[in-house]
Amino acid sequence: MIEAIRHYSTPADRVNPITKILVAVGLFLAVVLIHDPNHLFHLSLLMLVLLIVLSGVKIRYLVLLTATILFFGLISSLYMIFYGEGTSTLLRFGIVHITEESTVRGVHIMMRGVVLSFFGALVVFTTKLTDVFYSMMQQGGLRPKFAYAFMAAIRMVPIIANEYMTLRRARKVRRPLIHRKYISGYKGFSTTIITLLSQSIRRAYRLGIAMESKGFDDGPRTYYHRTSFSIIDLLFIMLIILTVIFSYQLGQWYSPFATTDAR
Repeated sequence: MIEAIRHYSTPADRVNPITKILVAVGLFLAVVLIHDPNHLFHLSLLMLVLLIVLSGVKIRYLVLLTATILFFGLISSLYMIFYGEGTSTLLRFGIVHITEESTVRGVHIMMRGVVLSFFGALVVFTTKLTDVFYSMMQQGGLRPKFAYAFMAAIRMVPIIANEYMTLRRARKVRRPLIHRKYISGYKGFSTTIITLLSQSIRRAYRLGIAMESKGFDDGPRTYYHRTSFSIIDLLFIMLIILTVIFSYQLGQWYSPFATTDAR
């Protein structure tokens, strides 16, 4: 599905998934420790630029994604904006007390989420889920039985969803012949869950037999698809570090917020 909304590949596609995960953890810690809203403002803009350039996603989808992230970011900041503390009152209406300080803190919280959301979207758009588990096995030392169990479970999700839709359509066709209690309410819910669960158990059993017949075990193994660290991983890490540093310099040059500490 992700490939359908992308129109070109980028060097970020070749970055090892473990590198992206570690960079995401480091960026999270950096964003939590940044208290200057000017720094975060420019970091948000630069992360958006990186998302546009390195994701390879069509612009119309990025516009929709950006609008969604900003909307939910604004919703998450409203509690701090409406009910925060401060001395410079901008608006007071009942229990709502908007001050200049609370607005800055709310926008600061919003920008933290926006930065992490933009980077998270970049990781999602440029990383295949199977590559994550291959990387965890080959570079992270994850045991194959756990990795393949997760991959099999994820592959089962669309199959189960398709079976659920088939079951719903079958019930609509047979509605005149089925008692209402078996369609709606707790009885209908329980019969649906039991049907899907029994089908999943049979499918898992067949999958286990297939893997056993092909000699799958939890010991050392070879891989047709291999992942590795490369110079691109180092360049990706340097790019994110330089982005954080450059955003700090931009914050010193142009400061849209009067304060430098939003705590």
